[in-house]
Amino acid sequence: MAGRRKSSRGASYSQRIAQVATLGMPAPVQKIATSRLGSRLLLLMIPILIATGIITVSFSGGMPTVTFNRDRAQAVGRELEAEALRAAERIRQPNAPTYR
Repeated sequence: MAGRRKSSRGASYSQRIAQVATLGMPAPVQKIATSRLGSRLLLLMIPILIATGIITVSFSGGMPTVTFNRDRAQAVGRELEAEALRAAERIRQPNAPTYR
């Protein structure tokens, strides 16, 4: 039985950044975050979560502290749900302008 062939390419820059960012995390989380897809999603989602206020980063004594705001995450989820329902309603209306 033939084994999986490894890619000749090395780790991408996003994978290397994800490796550094997930040093203290459990091995399964590191494995997912440092995969090709996981590292790209991580680098895309972190700025979005910071911009929406779900994650906040503060520096005290030179060390970053990351906090997760559960209330803000729920509020953003409700806003997205409401916007999705409004968009679905617009699509269902026969003569209304759509997003296209």
